[in-house]
Amino acid sequence: MQQPLTPDSAEQEGVAVRPPSRWRSTFDAFSIPNYRWFFAALCGNFAAMNIQMFIRGWLVYEITGSYEKLGWMTAAGGLVGLVAAPLGGVIADRVKQKKFVLQISGIANALITLAIAVLISMGKLEFIHLLGSSILQGIVMNAMMPARQAFTKDIVGLDKLTNAIALSTSGMNTARLLLPGLAGGLVAALGGGNGNIEPAQWVYFLMSALYLWAVIILIMISVEDKPGHELPTGSVLTELRLGFSYVLNTPIIYMLLGCNFLMVFFSLTYFMLLPGFAKDVLLAGPDRLGLLISISGIGSLLGSLYIASYGNKGRARVLLWGALIMGISLFFFALSTHYWLSVALLTVVGFGQSARMSLSNVLIQSYVDDEFRGRVMSIYMLEMAFLAVSIYPISLLADYYGPQLAVGISAVGLVGLILVLFMVPAYRDLD
Repeated sequence: MQQPLTPDSAEQEGVAVRPPSRWRSTFDAFSIPNYRWFFAALCGNFAAMNIQMFIRGWLVYEITGSYEKLGWMTAAGGLVGLVAAPLGGVIADRVKQKKFVLQISGIANALITLAIAVLISMGKLEFIHLLGSSILQGIVMNAMMPARQAFTKDIVGLDKLTNAIALSTSGMNTARLLLPGLAGGLVAALGGGNGNIEPAQWVYFLMSALYLWAVIILIMISVEDKPGHELPTGSVLTELRLGFSYVLNTPIIYMLLGCNFLMVFFSLTYFMLLPGFAKDVLLAGPDRLGLLISISGIGSLLGSLYIASYGNKGRARVLLWGALIMGISLFFFALSTHYWLSVALLTVVGFGQSARMSLSNVLIQSYVDDEFRGRVMSIYMLEMAFLAVSIYPISLLADYYGPQLAVGISAVGLVGLILVLFMVPAYRDLD
């Protein structure tokens, strides 16, 4: 029986093969059973994380009324990440079955959120407890993320990596679309706000259950060990040094990580300040803050689905256009005092942010060598830790001069950076 022509064999025989529709390939990674289970587990994590984006910031600002304290929360997680992220990379490169790292992390997150729920129910929650939970979850997140990034590639391979990461991002953005608004509505419906934080306990109990859901689902995934792939055997410090040496001596990886650091620095400010921005500038309560985060997730979801359908050519250009759209929209968001206009602008911000996040990850993973993948992704996470610390002064700026000025300055910086990168062919022309 004659074998069907593949695109490659057809090209060799001079036969034209019609390429699949761009949008038909949007969900290509779901053809892999392991990825379907992985995506289901990720959805549990994404749901809990997006609820926490709303509830922790709301609790901090409700208890303290301080932008500086919001900055402390972000900086605290970042400080521990400076240590945890590199170690997480070494762990990711040393462990064959990376799902075990993800399961241990999920159990730790479930216990941390459960502890906060109990403290709220007992009426004993203070800012120091939220700060402590931020530190602990910062350790867990930074230790887990390199393994999760490397695990995605183990499951789908390089050919489907762009699609898989974009679909994972779409799951994150779907959770962002649905969960913060529901959590904010629940807190408001139960009388939360104006100093009453008791309803938040139910949100934290829900988050704990979602983390456990993800742990259970991961049991279904089985990835075979790669034949001939040797794991690092040196000391932790030696492997860390080799990872940093690899980045510094690989120009394309060094450039991608450096440019990503600057882009995230300018684009992270608005989200850190959002709980206070919503209350002081947009005069929004917990329900409207949750709705603001949720509706803006529409743009993020559309952006991630667009990237999922996108091919493997010209990815850096798309990344830059996404970041430019984000920067311009953020600038106008900083000027807005109208709630629904701000919602619309954040929706556009979400579209650009999603394109930037998905493609920056994919570009790095596309050019890194397998033996250093975990450590390079840990340096990618290390950048986030540095950023969490470095944007603390912006929270002080917001306290003294208001959040609109702080967000506006960051937006101008992002636009300027992207315009410069458009003139750098070594970056702009990457596939």
